[in-house]
Amino acid sequence: MASFTYVRSLSRRADRGSAAAAIEPPPATGVHAERLRAAMGQFATGVTVITTSDADGRLFGSTANSVSSVSLRPPLVLTCLRRESETLAALLEVRRFAINVLHSSQARLSDLFARRAGADIWDAVAYRSADGIPLLEGAIATLQCDLHDVADGGDHAVVVGHVVELDHAPAPDAEPLLFYAGAYRRIGPPPAAPVLPEPTEVALPSREGPLRMLSLSEDHDNTSVAVLTGEPRGRRRVLVYPHVPCLLGDALGSTACPGRARLRAAMALMRREGHGVAVYHREAGTALDACACASGGDPAPRLSEGALDALTRAVRILDLRAVRLLCHPADDQALTHLARAGVPLGELVDVRTL
Repeated sequence: MASFTYVRSLSRRADRGSAAAAIEPPPATGVHAERLRAAMGQFATGVTVITTSDADGRLFGSTANSVSSVSLRPPLVLTCLRRESETLAALLEVRRFAINVLHSSQARLSDLFARRAGADIWDAVAYRSADGIPLLEGAIATLQCDLHDVADGGDHAVVVGHVVELDHAPAPDAEPLLFYAGAYRRIGPPPAAPVLPEPTEVALPSREGPLRMLSLSEDHDNTSVAVLTGEPRGRRRVLVYPHVPCLLGDALGSTACPGRARLRAAMALMRREGHGVAVYHREAGTALDACACASGGDPAPRLSEGALDALTRAVRILDLRAVRLLCHPADDQALTHLARAGVPLGELVDVRTL
């Protein structure tokens, strides 16, 4: 809390030019700035302009996408401004500011306030005044704030505002201006949700006893089936095995197929544990070179996107929790796909142990 108290005292000084400069940055340690910039560029944000005025009535504004809600009770929001920002110096002086959330048509305003400019910049800007603070016309939301606190944020100051008034009445089709990977973006239409059939379940005899098959697709070109052992629905830590189909092992029943051998070993392990799910997905045109036999007995044939989607659907239909996934630890692409799809992975079981 020392930095909060120290910077807050700065905001009450008459000499505002030294206020921002007095916030010392931390030692230069950690990752390189450009690496951090590139990584954080993957975090899509909205775009705002922070506006204020100084004691003489001069207007200031700075583009900012580091904006966040902090608290609802009391209503607090934060933004970050460069230590050398004139907007920050004026804000600390009058202790009031506004956050203007830009519409997708206002990229020009974002560019305008992203650079240091003279007072005549406001001649080209449509705004209205609220107790001397400029509010940008056309913004999809404006939040008028009293200064609540300031904290040291390295080469920026973290400004916390207490929201005292707001204007938020956008048209139903209003779109925010977005910033992602170093460029402005717009919200596109939401992807159409695929119409999936209701899963059906059948029992089939096998040499290992009756198997329960849950259909995951009715696409004639692709086949997706979950083979259930026991009653896995709603359970935690159920073993799930995505099987990569093989022409020799699955169609011809070859005992030389390592994939077929792993499937049998996985099913045996599920029977010993009492519950389990094996997911089988075959795509039209699957050739011999897609199976384990053609890869020199590689125990980790890559799972296709269709196979991963089938596994995801099986987990959701069966309401599985903390899934124990039989996979190859090196298949990072598959693990990333499943994590992004929301599959609750509890443990990875190395398929090479089968």
